[in-house]
Amino acid sequence: MSNNVNFRKKFRFRDDTLDYTFQLKKRNWKWLWLLLLLLPLLLLIRCERDIAVTTVDKESGDEIAGVEVTLNYTSYYLYKDGQLFCSEEGHQTLKTDGEGRGVFKDMGCSVYSYIFRCLSRASFVAAGDCYVMDPAPSECNFHYTRNHKITLSPRVTDVSVNVVDRETNDPVADARILYTYKLGKTAKTDSTVSDATGKAKLTKVPECGEVTFTRVSCYGYEDLTNEKRSVAAMLSAPDSATLRLQPLKQSFTYFVKNKFTHEPVPDATVEVTLTSPNGNVIGGKTRTNVDGKGRGAYKDAFVLAKVDLKATKENYKEGHLDKEYTVEQFAKLPDSLRVVYIEPEPGVQQFKNVDSLTNEPIVGVRNEIQRNSVDGNTYSATETSNRNGVFDVKAISGDKIDINSEHEYYEPKHTAIQKFDKGQTIRMTPKKLDLTFRTVDADSWELLPECRLEVRTSRSGVTTPVSSGTGEFEVRGLYYGETISITASKKDYSTNNTTVHDAKVSELANAPQRNRDIPLHKDLPPCNGGNSEQNNVAAGTVSAPQSFNMGTERGTFVLDYYTGNKCPDRIDVYNHKPGESAGPSNRLWTSDMAVTGDNHRQVRLSFSSGSVITVIVTTGPEDGSAWSYHVYCPN
Repeated sequence: MSNNVNFRKKFRFRDDTLDYTFQLKKRNWKWLWLLLLLLPLLLLIRCERDIAVTTVDKESGDEIAGVEVTLNYTSYYLYKDGQLFCSEEGHQTLKTDGEGRGVFKDMGCSVYSYIFRCLSRASFVAAGDCYVMDPAPSECNFHYTRNHKITLSPRVTDVSVNVVDRETNDPVADARILYTYKLGKTAKTDSTVSDATGKAKLTKVPECGEVTFTRVSCYGYEDLTNEKRSVAAMLSAPDSATLRLQPLKQSFTYFVKNKFTHEPVPDATVEVTLTSPNGNVIGGKTRTNVDGKGRGAYKDAFVLAKVDLKATKENYKEGHLDKEYTVEQFAKLPDSLRVVYIEPEPGVQQFKNVDSLTNEPIVGVRNEIQRNSVDGNTYSATETSNRNGVFDVKAISGDKIDINSEHEYYEPKHTAIQKFDKGQTIRMTPKKLDLTFRTVDADSWELLPECRLEVRTSRSGVTTPVSSGTGEFEVRGLYYGETISITASKKDYSTNNTTVHDAKVSELANAPQRNRDIPLHKDLPPCNGGNSEQNNVAAGTVSAPQSFNMGTERGTFVLDYYTGNKCPDRIDVYNHKPGESAGPSNRLWTSDMAVTGDNHRQVRLSFSSGSVITVIVTTGPEDGSAWSYHVYCPN
């Protein structure tokens, strides 16, 4: 009969032993009955147990400290608190230490649950500031687990960032954002693009980590590189989630030219308007230079801004850049295309006719104007200078103008202007003329010959003649616009330097001859008119002649006389030259002796034969006669 034999594990065959003796013992099953009697009592035994947990990073496997872990489990009992087959829910929460470890202690248990609920599960829920469970919850066998590892993944979130222009704060669209971040020990790279509002989204970046913007680029802007930002800061502070790009700038030049002639227009005002892609407008005013090129410049303009140039200048219509360009496009154009054309328009400019010698205005100049305009037309006009010598010319800058100026006192003048720009002064040479003058006796107005002359003129320098000859003389080569002074002198005559003194030649030319006569007065003693009287004069007595100087050879004086009241006396008045005697040939007047009564009378007498008046009185036929008279000087 063959039986199966179980050997203990410690039994070993020995090389030096060939025979073995095995003693067989019959099994005793009585203890099973004892066990059956004690089993209900064993099931009532209660116990406590511990479970140690470790929290680790799922990505890197590193322990995570400070994680709050909650354990949920169910304890089963055969009998507890008066109830058979009862259970109770258990909960414990702890925070892992600096090494990511923690122990749940003294959790209720029983022999009953070990036997009959041995497959019951415990679940763990864990969360940290920067981590979440993955997956959640984590489960283990409640009864037979001593150590349990809980894996957590870093918290991730989506972050919105704004891409803006550093200077204007305008949103920047279509900016490409390349960024990196770490999840555990793994570095990850991703990219995104900003939308029309400048916004972009970073997906699934660690809430407690950093994002490095390795490169943010957009056409028209400088690249932003290696910019580090905290995710937490970007979530809490909008400014931290803003990426500012520096706009690229460059300077550009432009030209302003005449639309018709294509000639540069210097000193034109140009208003530069720059419109950014977002519609913001900036700009300023500049001026073209005056070096003949009509060139202007604008500095530091955003390369993506659209350019508009508005050029203005007096006597021109406003002009704009004819096409739309960005600054970058405009700066690359050749000089011939970076041009604003402005159309000249007729403007009134003041021209002036002046004397070429004195610069004084000339009145009444007839100006025949012909204008060959840059607009392709020809215009004619006639303008007469006013009292200030001014006349108007209406023309376009760049016109060719011909002006023929005429005046009776000036030489004709032709003025040719090849390119009209502004009003000009037209200097005209005065015509020369000859004037006839006369030296005359101031009393008779007869020609006075051989007078000494001194002629002075303001411009022509004429100083001749030096003698008046027959009394009528001519001064030659005078300018209409100058003045003349003549001093005339002669022996026995006083000098005359006032009649023609700083006189305008133009006025003398149109004046009657008498205005050009120079009267000289004889150099005579002054008038000494006076009186004389006699009383008780014997009849027939002739008085001594009494002479009076009149101071002039021609004139009228008053004689006041008295010749008695019975038989009147006779008064004879003579007019003669100095040194001559009174006689019948030069008697001027005689009183009437036939008159009786009160002979006190007054007469006005005109004389012209000399400057001396002599009076002689002859008494009447009675003795004791009385007479008197008074000679008054001429007015």
